Amino acid sequence: MKRQLLVLAILGFGPNLIKAQSDNSDSLKVEQLEEVTISSVRATSDAPVAQVTVNRKMIQRNFQGQDAAFLLERLSPSLVTYSESGTGFSNYGQMRLRGIDQTRINITLNGVPLNDMIDQGVFFSNFTDFGNSIESVQVQRGVGTSTNGVASYAGSINFESLSLTKSAPSAEVQLTGGSFNTLRTSAEVQTGLMENRTSFYARMSRLQSDGYRYHSGTESNSLFFSGGYFGDKHALKFTGFAGRTENDLAYTPVPLSLIEQDPRTNVLSENDIDDFGQYLFQLQHTWRTGEKSALVNTLYYGGAGGDFPYSYPDTTNATGLSTINYPLYNNHYGWMSNFNWKNNLGSWNFGAHIYTFQRENIEYVEPNSTNPYYQDQSTKEELAAFAKWSKEFGPMKFYADVQARQVQLSLGADASFLGEEPNIPTREYLFLNPKLGLSYDLAANWQVYGSFGRSGREPTRTDILGGLSVTAFNITDVRNVNSVDPEFVNDFEFGTRWQNEVLNIDFNLYYMDFENEIAPIGVYIPEGFYQVYENQAPSFRRGAELMWVYTPLKGWSINGQFAYLDARISSYAPANSNVVYENIRPILSPEFNGSIQVVYEPIADLSLAVRARYLSDQYMELSNDPNLKVPASMIFDFTASYQFYREHELSLQLNNLSNELYYTYGAPSWDGSPAYLVQAPINFYATLRLVF
Repeated sequence: MKRQLLVLAILGFGPNLIKAQSDNSDSLKVEQLEEVTISSVRATSDAPVAQVTVNRKMIQRNFQGQDAAFLLERLSPSLVTYSESGTGFSNYGQMRLRGIDQTRINITLNGVPLNDMIDQGVFFSNFTDFGNSIESVQVQRGVGTSTNGVASYAGSINFESLSLTKSAPSAEVQLTGGSFNTLRTSAEVQTGLMENRTSFYARMSRLQSDGYRYHSGTESNSLFFSGGYFGDKHALKFTGFAGRTENDLAYTPVPLSLIEQDPRTNVLSENDIDDFGQYLFQLQHTWRTGEKSALVNTLYYGGAGGDFPYSYPDTTNATGLSTINYPLYNNHYGWMSNFNWKNNLGSWNFGAHIYTFQRENIEYVEPNSTNPYYQDQSTKEELAAFAKWSKEFGPMKFYADVQARQVQLSLGADASFLGEEPNIPTREYLFLNPKLGLSYDLAANWQVYGSFGRSGREPTRTDILGGLSVTAFNITDVRNVNSVDPEFVNDFEFGTRWQNEVLNIDFNLYYMDFENEIAPIGVYIPEGFYQVYENQAPSFRRGAELMWVYTPLKGWSINGQFAYLDARISSYAPANSNVVYENIRPILSPEFNGSIQVVYEPIADLSLAVRARYLSDQYMELSNDPNLKVPASMIFDFTASYQFYREHELSLQLNNLSNELYYTYGAPSWDGSPAYLVQAPINFYATLRLVF
């Protein structure tokens, strides 16, 4: 029975889990008061969306301090990750969901946005060891349910911070060491819920690594903390984190000719080391207004900032190099409110979100930090609201959801650099995003579902500028509020969830129809370091996703995930060319990807696992030139963990056992040849976890 509950938690479905999450009781317990906001922004386990929800136990099984993107890749199908350093433990990492980049994924912590609202990306490298302080995470693929923050265009990922009411008093130390001089130390303490109804948690971590590729290392420190009071009707919880990281920069793909000479090649200067930090503070008040209703209000502040240098050859300089620094600073203030209510007409949820996001972009030639040659300020403001309803009619459950987003984006420019007043108008966007769905229980262990959702997404600052700053080359496009239109997706999802004593399956089909998808397909102007972003011709993505767990014998289990993707853009006409390409595949959208893992537990406290990961080839650019592909790869990993004396644990992770030279990301180089970010050869990490 214990293994069966773990299986259900892995897949995020099943009658037992559905009942536990639905909670048909008329009262809210202390523990549930802490989780009301999470239930507001997440899908229930029987909601008609493609999803997986993973609990803390499963997170701990897979987490050894790696970037959160690489943790998520092990937990959900259709996620593909890559690392600029070649490892999951250092430097910048990125992920794509259903072939769609990270700026189009909504990512939140307790419902509060983690995305940069202007660039819309998330950089987990800014706050390392994040997975250590997470109670659960839900990945929704496709439009999904309404949530706060940027558009859920490719999907959404919601993290829940460590529970204060469920935890027991404890202290914990973690030590990780391994390849490429990687060393991670982490220490945390939690009080559990005390007699005065307060509870506290704090963690401090440090990570350092050289990275696999030359000068691609990391040095970072992070802090995560939370505390709260939990009464019968009121709960007040404060959560925050702060991180500071220095990364040796390695973001440029390396031409294949240089990789063949030395796979560890990094074409950027060893002097390019960024210094960046990010922090978030949220204060949440939960009020049980009735036996079947609760109101949650959250105030939050987030910020980020630091240096991002780029060195280039300069014969006039004694060192032979000059460096431009591109620092930026963000301030993000917001308020969220959610009201949950159950009555005879169904379950209702109403939410509102308002924020202002302020950005300052600066450019200067080092060491002239007090005299920048470029400086601008931009502001983004949003007012959003949503309403959700669900109702059971016997074996059927209907779901409806509508979200409205009113967005204003004001872009700044440097008048002295531009040589004239910018006169950039404010861009305004209004999105109405509906979702409808139905789930049906064919049997106690078998459910089918279908849903439709629509989501609109405004362009980012980069989409509009085509570069980093407002210059004479792009000012005409920046002044034109219609230069880049918003993009939209209509998402159809159909799936089934089934389980018995030995086999659990979650399978879904999807069709995503895109309108005006934004891409860098316009003319490139080298003199202005500027490329025009335009709206693409109509396109679609359709596919199938499968997750399963099979437990044929005691002590044995086989679990895996598989994704098939057929993606097409109707036509593409390159700038300054008379050629038109028809029915092409989008970049970095593999037709197949997936993994299978065999787990053996010879004794109760020992677990051994072998995992195979497959990724089919991917086009790097839109003409679909067969010479410009990221090659397919098959990688094997091994993990082992042993628990001893209460909860102490020793774990080992061996990656890329066959020592393959492989890539998961690539782009054409300056001369048109293929270029890649090389991922690490065989490597290992060991973690000692001591719990007191």
